[in-house]
Amino acid sequence: MLGLRLLAIFICLTVVVGDQSNKAECGECEESACKPPKDCLAGMVKDHCDCCFVCGQREGELCDDEELPLPYRNSKFRPCGENLLCRPRTDMAPGDPPEAECVCERNDALCGSDGHTYSNECQLTEERYKRRDGLRAMHRGPCRSAPKIVSPPEDVKNKTGGNVAMSCEAMGWPIPSIEWRVDRGDGDTVPLPSDDSKIAVQSRGGPSKYEITGWLQLLSIYQQMMPLTGALPRTTKAKLLHLPE
Repeated sequence: MLGLRLLAIFICLTVVVGDQSNKAECGECEESACKPPKDCLAGMVKDHCDCCFVCGQREGELCDDEELPLPYRNSKFRPCGENLLCRPRTDMAPGDPPEAECVCERNDALCGSDGHTYSNECQLTEERYKRRDGLRAMHRGPCRSAPKIVSPPEDVKNKTGGNVAMSCEAMGWPIPSIEWRVDRGDGDTVPLPSDDSKIAVQSRGGPSKYEITGWLQLLSIYQQMMPLTGALPRTTKAKLLHLPE
């Protein structure tokens, strides 16, 4: 029991001595000797001695976190900047020394006054300090944008009885919907899948933010299946060419 008690006291003393050593390195604060920081893209913060203003670490940059083991703590990285928190990294490979990085407090998207969608407020802050032209957040959430097709369907050739699949990717905010239609050549288009049990239409979100992907599947194609149109309202076309047997 005595041995355990001595060990606990030794560990406690090690922590205190280490902390006092770091404070001793700072010395007295002479603010008049502080150099003004320049080009701070994450704002200004006090240094580890709580004396001079320095540029805050940006999102993704390393920082000192109290949760790190003692040998890896107090590496003299600058504190994290505006709206950033220092957190231990969770993507380290086994055996690598532990590290901490600056992460944004909130990760919801923001719509900037320039009409651009920023992934979080920290990205908007960086751009604001970089441009210095009055950029600000208009509202939380993405900026409204017209739908556009980023990956149109391609023409397909197949024979009677074959199976065909087409895909189309579109993006915008609010998220657009993808609609497939068949054009039989008479100037009128018919929405799919209609009542044909051999035609299936599916969609899912992604692969990127604010995107949607749609698929059209045709089973055992036949002569009447003609050129197809997808991804309305911004229309693109793909042809299904029926080949003779």
